[in-house]
Amino acid sequence: MEDKELIERCQRGDLDSFSEIYSLYSKNALGTAYLIAGHKGIADDIVQETFIQCFLCIKKLKAPEAFDVWFYKILLRTGRRMVKKHNKVISVADRNIEDFSAESGFDCGIHRSETRMAVRSALDKLSLPLKTVAILYYYNDMTVEEIAKVLGCLSGTVKSRLHNARKKLYCELNSVFYDNQEDRFNIL
Repeated sequence: MEDKELIERCQRGDLDSFSEIYSLYSKNALGTAYLIAGHKGIADDIVQETFIQCFLCIKKLKAPEAFDVWFYKILLRTGRRMVKKHNKVISVADRNIEDFSAESGFDCGIHRSETRMAVRSALDKLSLPLKTVAILYYYNDMTVEEIAKVLGCLSGTVKSRLHNARKKLYCELNSVFYDNQEDRFNIL
């Protein structure tokens, strides 16, 4: 079934359709929320609140084909609010990314535990706007235009943030993995 038709059925009150939407989006939503919040408990709360808001407001969605953008707007807004609310400092060493990845099924394409920890740590050092753009682009495979719609900004702003995030990640990851200049890799 096409996503647009599924959304329209959900707007008409079909609970099975909403259950299907949950099945389709929950895994990526949890992964995205985890990358934003850095803590599985907070990520679970973000996803739960996002789906509640989605359920309550889906009838107001005027363009069912824009569900992805609408959904991620809610997810990011909820995530920012809950991260501010919890405002806890959780060290990277306290996080068990392997358990999270196995439990959620969210595979970010990084296979080694040390590499995952280094990437997670590098992401944590980014400001929230840079981190958000990087997560949406690399982990959710969204285009620059889609991210601009989700964030409510110009595509040039997204490109700039993505460029700055890449530069900072490049510096951070090169300093972690390579001791001398000849061995450095290039992600730019």
